[in-house]
Amino acid sequence: MDAENVRVLILSAGKIDNELEKIFGKIPSGLIPINGKPVIFRIIDKLLDDGIKKISITVGYKKEILEKIVSEQYKNRCKLEFITTEFEKPPGNSIKTAMKYCFEKKLLIILGDTLIDNNLTELADNGKNCVLTSQEFGETRNWCVITKKDSIIDEIFDKKELHKDEKYHALVGCYFFNDIDLLNNVLDKFADDEKLEISSIIKKIKDQNEFQTELAQKWHDVGHLENYFSTKQFVLKTRYFNSLQFDDLGKNVIKTSKNKEKLIDEISWYKEIPEEISKLVPNIVDSTIEDEPFIKLEYIKNPTLSELWLYSDFPSDFWKEIIQDLFDIIQKFRRYRESVTKEEYNSIYFQKTIDRIDELIRDNKIFKEIFEQDFISINGKKLKNWILIKDEIRKKINTMYDEDDNCLIHGDLYFSNILYDSEKKIFKLIDPRGRWGNGIAGDIKYDIAKIRHSIVGCFDTITNGLYSVKYNEKNEINFNVFETKNHQIICDELDKNIKRNWNLDEIKMIEGLLFISMLPLHKDNFERQIAFYSVGIQRLNEIFGNM
Repeated sequence: MDAENVRVLILSAGKIDNELEKIFGKIPSGLIPINGKPVIFRIIDKLLDDGIKKISITVGYKKEILEKIVSEQYKNRCKLEFITTEFEKPPGNSIKTAMKYCFEKKLLIILGDTLIDNNLTELADNGKNCVLTSQEFGETRNWCVITKKDSIIDEIFDKKELHKDEKYHALVGCYFFNDIDLLNNVLDKFADDEKLEISSIIKKIKDQNEFQTELAQKWHDVGHLENYFSTKQFVLKTRYFNSLQFDDLGKNVIKTSKNKEKLIDEISWYKEIPEEISKLVPNIVDSTIEDEPFIKLEYIKNPTLSELWLYSDFPSDFWKEIIQDLFDIIQKFRRYRESVTKEEYNSIYFQKTIDRIDELIRDNKIFKEIFEQDFISINGKKLKNWILIKDEIRKKINTMYDEDDNCLIHGDLYFSNILYDSEKKIFKLIDPRGRWGNGIAGDIKYDIAKIRHSIVGCFDTITNGLYSVKYNEKNEINFNVFETKNHQIICDELDKNIKRNWNLDEIKMIEGLLFISMLPLHKDNFERQIAFYSVGIQRLNEIFGNM
């Protein structure tokens, strides 16, 4: 494909559907998250995989949010351009505005809430105008519908009440224009104040140059509530096909694992928790810990707190209420006191960290050099490195043992493992650790630190790629992470709640150790490792950094 002569235009100026707004708040359509990743990220990733890097995005409704998040993720990976359009008008008007900034010979247009699986390079190489179509659609009054003759568009009906017939195909949100000059000439015939649909543009061009059609192999319109949930399930199946399967009705999810011991611990946790806690997790339909262990759980379709934290747009009071609710959940766990030893504290907090660091530096020469240094510079500030603070950490661990905190715990209570129904205000916790030390009991401070590492530590933000980091051999790190709306207000609210019952420095220390101990688990991404290391060392220096 002659990539230099093809421009992609993603139409993402509008706001989301009213029903989806109840879940995510008022956000641009491109930010609808699908299993942790906004739909526009999935569109751009597909384009990059197909070798297409010249991408324009129309923005309008809350454009600053969309621009900031997309720029943070893709600024070094493709040629991005944002074009401001009037989001109250139909998508055809956005195209008319955008053409003033598109100077390539060919144009591929994709709706910002639509996922397409066709090979887009082949579509652009076709040398002819083309649209993707499908016979899998609902009522014709909700779609632009066409008929075909020899795979060429014949008639066009835009959102008309028609008797469903096999001859009708819906346009599914992907349009290729092979001649931008012709497109511009057609657009000039429409007045600027005219409400312009894409179908009207295609009709005009069709009078001069035919439009081929191609069947959409797999496509998902996530802009409506029903399609959103079915798409989430489809993407989940595709991503985790080795470990997650759905039953025939799609109402339950079956989890397996190569790490059988860990899965057995998780199954045991679900089986042993008291009834009060079982209301906070999906219903167990079936399970076994025999030769091939599995657990079948009720499928919960709600988004995670991670998705809401990163991509929704709710006021600070919404998050303050969530934090209070999470601490209510913590107190419910705390009611089920269990015996936990000081040796378990030392094993989880200190020895595990030492073992993970040894694993890291054994396989990574750069981190071996980093951990040998007494000091490290992060964002221009000289900080004590691990070698200078590890003995102080060991002493602190020995003093923070508290029998009142030894109880049933979840063990991995961060935002991606917490599903939330924002309408009904219902939480569902998934993927428990299963075994903390010798059983399902542990230190509840560990769960609190997990929550803090999602909010203050920005763990979910970093894993979603919304950060930048640079490291040089002078042991200098420059690190920046995207901060969500009202970030500091929510951080302060969290810490205020922690201080009511716990020592904040102890929670901070555990949070810092979480970031350090996770480093070898992310060896596929060095920049992410440096980001996690930076957060961990910064947090530990808040407690042990006095020089």
